[in-house]
Amino acid sequence: MNETVAATDDEVRRCRNCQTVLQGDYCHHCGQHEARRELRFGHLATDLAGDVFNWDSRLWRTLLPLLVRPGFLTAEFIAGRRARYVPPLRLYLIISFITFLTLSWGSGTTVQIHDVAGADDTAHAAAEPSTTGDSEKASQLVNITVDPNDPTTPPWLVRLDQRIKANAERLNNNPELFFQRAMDYLPQLMFLLLPLFALLLHLCYALSPFYYLQHLVFALHYHSFAYLLFLADSALEALDVAIGGWLGVFTLLYLPLALRRAYASGIPAALFKSVLLLAAYSVLLALAFAALVLTVVALL
Repeated sequence: MNETVAATDDEVRRCRNCQTVLQGDYCHHCGQHEARRELRFGHLATDLAGDVFNWDSRLWRTLLPLLVRPGFLTAEFIAGRRARYVPPLRLYLIISFITFLTLSWGSGTTVQIHDVAGADDTAHAAAEPSTTGDSEKASQLVNITVDPNDPTTPPWLVRLDQRIKANAERLNNNPELFFQRAMDYLPQLMFLLLPLFALLLHLCYALSPFYYLQHLVFALHYHSFAYLLFLADSALEALDVAIGGWLGVFTLLYLPLALRRAYASGIPAALFKSVLLLAAYSVLLALAFAALVLTVVALL
């Protein structure tokens, strides 16, 4: 009798990761694949190929709806259908990384135009007004009047004013430096704006049964779409393909369509809330970029 029990225990397949009794090739508790009992190089290659193709299929199942079916991914997430798509936060991080990398490459090209000896004068003249004009705007934003002789002026404010003016002069002499420093802070700034956008959504849908985290998922999807549209615009510009302002029109139409599908809103309600969101978020963006300029100049 004891020998029979021992033999039965030996025949039971257990997951080597969590020791759960297996009911198939995959552990239903931790998900580890247990079909193979020995490790070979071919198995590693097969696992890698499987992971790549699985990621590729999930990526396409995510990107296509993100572009052509506004609000669909958020609605799927709220409904609990999540495993077939790339998670919202991971999607945002990947797309935003590519976007800001593209932006940094674009600013780097301008620097090379100025530094290369004997570069084309026409290209130099075309690049010069952009950087110079933007640096002048930056210096105007930080043109704060502080009277150091005023006894009511705090000493720290006098020191900050002196530092900002000195750094603003450096930016006027080297405009590319501003863009290099701004690119260091821009990804973090845009990431910090995500919860604020979600808060605006939460206020717009204060009487709805949706939770704040669901609004945050919508914010992640919407910003991922905006970054993808920027990448598409950059690619079309690099290919010298002119499509006018159609991408801007698509961006404006995308938000009410996304709200209508994700939150099951009526068309009038989606349009009204889209206008409120865009107006409030534009104010937040303006304040955020003003703070970015001040930060860059103060910490230069």
